[in-house]
Amino acid sequence: MKSRILLPLILWLLILPRTGYAQTPPALPDGQNSAYGIEPEKLYPGSMVLEILAAAEAEIDAAVEEAYAEGYKAASLRYAPDAAYYTSLSESMKRDVEAEREKTNRFLPALVITGGLSFVGGFLTCALIPR
Repeated sequence: MKSRILLPLILWLLILPRTGYAQTPPALPDGQNSAYGIEPEKLYPGSMVLEILAAAEAEIDAAVEEAYAEGYKAASLRYAPDAAYYTSLSESMKRDVEAEREKTNRFLPALVITGGLSFVGGFLTCALIPR
């Protein structure tokens, strides 16, 4: 008997708070689009919409190019000393690598010549010394 009264009461208490969450979205103010000169209720011809979009694209492209140029100038001024340092560091490392390559180019022929002379010297030593 208690479960027949208790179960609907629990279910009703679970449903009750959820109904308070449903709200209607706030209405937009009437003058929101008036800054752009657009009247929401008026129909505009397609050619006018295309002209507006083309003008907006041109303004966006100009703004992007201007921002890029300003950012490029600021970055080049800020990082110019670092760029000069890293360029000189790169050049000195290239010279060091070339010097090591020249050492390697001299070392291998010297190694072959020394090995050949050692072999010939060992052969002559064995051939000339009597047993």
